[in-house]
Amino acid sequence: MKKATIILSMVILAFLSFKNQSVNNEQTINPIIGDISFINKFGQKPNVSTNEDLRIRTHLEYVENLLRQKDVANLTAEQKENRMYLLHLLHEYTNAGIFPRNYDYANKRVPCFIDKNGRICAVGYLIEKTAGRQVAEKINAEYKYEKLLKMNDPIVYNWVSTSGLTKEECAMIQPTYGEPPTINYNYISEEYGITSAIFGGTNLALSTINAIQISEGTDNKTIPTIGLITGAGSVVLGIINLPENGTQGFYNTTNESQQILSIVNIGLGITTMVLSGWNLIDNVKPEDKSVSWNLFSYPIRNNQMGFGFSLTKRL
Repeated sequence: MKKATIILSMVILAFLSFKNQSVNNEQTINPIIGDISFINKFGQKPNVSTNEDLRIRTHLEYVENLLRQKDVANLTAEQKENRMYLLHLLHEYTNAGIFPRNYDYANKRVPCFIDKNGRICAVGYLIEKTAGRQVAEKINAEYKYEKLLKMNDPIVYNWVSTSGLTKEECAMIQPTYGEPPTINYNYISEEYGITSAIFGGTNLALSTINAIQISEGTDNKTIPTIGLITGAGSVVLGIINLPENGTQGFYNTTNESQQILSIVNIGLGITTMVLSGWNLIDNVKPEDKSVSWNLFSYPIRNNQMGFGFSLTKRL
């Protein structure tokens, strides 16, 4: 029994490890500082399922804070003033949360100065607010998907030289963008579907057997013990795969099919655990007592009743 429980537990852990495996995503939010902003805030690297706007906002907040802490004693008074104003604009832009999208490079993160919907990047916003939208659009026409350090253009050079920021600092601000998400409301991953089917079938069978044993009575503890394990596994599986309700930019990101399957897994797991626990408690037989006693009555003369007492000891 103990060996079977250990083996089953190992199988459950193997299935649950699907979710725990991190997705390798080498495409960072910024070519200079990578994903240090996300790691610093959340303690882990982002992956392909990370909310895009959260990733961009986290990066911009981190860079703004970093630039505010930098020693700028070497700058002129005008440059210091311009720098502080640009950092104020950066804060304003981050809070607005309207970020461009990469519509032209599939499976790749690239900068995008202004996208087809007119949404402008962080550096583009700073240029727009200080030099005008026309200047930003002129840069976009030439360097739409280019990294800022590779923009060898007099317009960019002149703006940077008076901004109070270095070109490297501007490049540090500039995020990269992933392609817009493809939302499929009926998508369930193959591994999650297979795992759910295995747990679902097992829990249905165990729930049925538990119900039968409860009605008929049994002292077999194997079925309810396994049921507690698989029921708990199904609940955990459902919880860790339950998608969050929310949006990614202008897109609804709730996977409704996975949400329904997760709720079913949780409900079926709880049902199996309840029936298994009931089966264990209901069918525990009291231990036989070695000594028993009984008080009884018996008729005597003149229609009177007598009482007796018996004491029995089992050997």
